Amino acid sequence: MEKISSFQITGMTIAGFKSYQEPTSMAFGSPTAITGGNGRGKTSIADAIAFAVTGLPFFGERGIDRLHNETQPDVSITMRFVDETGCAHVLIRTRHKNRMTILYDGYEIRQMDLTDLFGEKDVFLSIFNPLYFIEELGDDGKNLLERHLPLIPHETVLAQLSNATRAALEGENILSPEIYLKKKREDIRDLEESIIYLRGQQDLAQSQGKDWSQTVEGLSARRDALSRTLEALEAKRFDGLDQEAMGQQLVELCARYDEAARDGFPLDAEILELERKLTARRAEQYQSPYAQSIAEANARLTELTARFNRDKQTFHACVPGVPCPTCRRLITEESLTEVRTALEKSSKEILAAGQEQRVQLNELMENDEKAKAVFVQFQADDVTKLESQLADLKAKKSEDSPADALKAQIQQLTADLEYGNLSEQEYAQMKECREELRECAADLKAAQAVADQKPDDFEQKIKSAQEKITALKKLISNVVIYVSKRAELTFSALKMNKVEISLYDIVKTTGERKDVFKFTYGGRRYDRLSLSEKIRAGMEVSELMKRLTGRNYPVFVDNMESVDDLANVRPTGQVIMAKCVSGTPLAVRPVKPIAEVEQQAA
Repeated sequence: MEKISSFQITGMTIAGFKSYQEPTSMAFGSPTAITGGNGRGKTSIADAIAFAVTGLPFFGERGIDRLHNETQPDVSITMRFVDETGCAHVLIRTRHKNRMTILYDGYEIRQMDLTDLFGEKDVFLSIFNPLYFIEELGDDGKNLLERHLPLIPHETVLAQLSNATRAALEGENILSPEIYLKKKREDIRDLEESIIYLRGQQDLAQSQGKDWSQTVEGLSARRDALSRTLEALEAKRFDGLDQEAMGQQLVELCARYDEAARDGFPLDAEILELERKLTARRAEQYQSPYAQSIAEANARLTELTARFNRDKQTFHACVPGVPCPTCRRLITEESLTEVRTALEKSSKEILAAGQEQRVQLNELMENDEKAKAVFVQFQADDVTKLESQLADLKAKKSEDSPADALKAQIQQLTADLEYGNLSEQEYAQMKECREELRECAADLKAAQAVADQKPDDFEQKIKSAQEKITALKKLISNVVIYVSKRAELTFSALKMNKVEISLYDIVKTTGERKDVFKFTYGGRRYDRLSLSEKIRAGMEVSELMKRLTGRNYPVFVDNMESVDDLANVRPTGQVIMAKCVSGTPLAVRPVKPIAEVEQQAA
């Protein structure tokens, strides 16, 4: 539905609403004066208008049951009004047996449709009720204003700055200055930390330069000592030995061994087969023929135990007033004994079944143990028999073939060719010395490379980081100027006669936005104003909300008897003024009929 930018109320009919029991009709003009003594229904008219549009009373309170007339349960509010084009409309809201119905020009609509027409409830009530925005919304009022404040274009802000500041900000993406400033300050912190790191690295490099020189000297001395030790061991290793003759002898022994081994191949095959059988028999595991039956018996026993425990808990929980676990009827004093007897019988049956299952499980486990013992005995007998057969074959092979003697000679000659004149301890020392020498040479090469490396120009890097910090601080200073100017332009939209509202302050030293919600009238805090001053201040806020939202709606000023005048504000739309006149009946008087106002405007 299209937005209604402006409207004026021409008349209303109220029934079943607060003090209005029977249908009561009234006409409105611009302005309209409502007079009458206390309790005559002046404020109820304001509640009725707000209720027709928003479904809530004048101050937006929840709980509409209190709006019903004490003797008439059905509520009916009919509001007649003309929009900005002069078209007449009728809005009817009724409530019958907790069912709310809304009719607009004869068509049933929903509350969300009214929101499309008149705006959200806080917008409508902030215009219609001068005290609503300040006294009811609180921080929500600040959020409401921020949503409707005009967005100041980036170019508009730049145009208000000096040439130098504009030039400094050229090309900078500062559409979100708060995020931008936060990022730049993080950049400064990173650069400051990098300077600290660079100074530490500079000190470390100077210290390490001396350390690496000492390391190179130490590694060189270690390398020379290892080289001397290794040369002495290698000289002793083959001193006086004919390696060529020993190698030739090894070749001959290997040929003789191959010939002897071929003669013993049949026995080798039998030995391998017996070893395979022996390994397989040793690896065999007992496979229980009773495993499945034991598992099933255990499962049945577990189930019976769980059922027994449930029945036991149910038995103790059976008291008068709770549902019977079987038939779900409430247990009484008379039926309690019957229920518990049934549960005891069930528990005994389950217990007997469980005991029987336990006996069966024990029998299965006993049979399983016997079968396992038989398997183990047979396995041991088979292993002993195979081991005896294997020992006999190996003895026969040793008697028939000289291969083992040749093998021993080959092993000894191979060891002589490897160790030479060195003992096992000296041979191990030679190998260890050779490995240490290799590692020492690698370490020396790496240490020499570091010692010869030209150190980084830390001073230049530190100077570069400092220059970047200076440039960032200058940029932040210009962005702070930008933010302050944008805030100034934004707040200009909140300019009123005597009322001042601040949603946030800009910290001039940092450019950060500090959330506030300050409201003053003539320089005085709102909570220290008199009722008349609060009403005059609220009228200015109502006009502000009209200007920000583009909606010119009626304003209802209650308690006009306490207000001398509204000279501080010039209302732009329909004003309905309610004034208490002691002892007089309710009177709704159009000061100027709507048609007359429209003719004058034309």
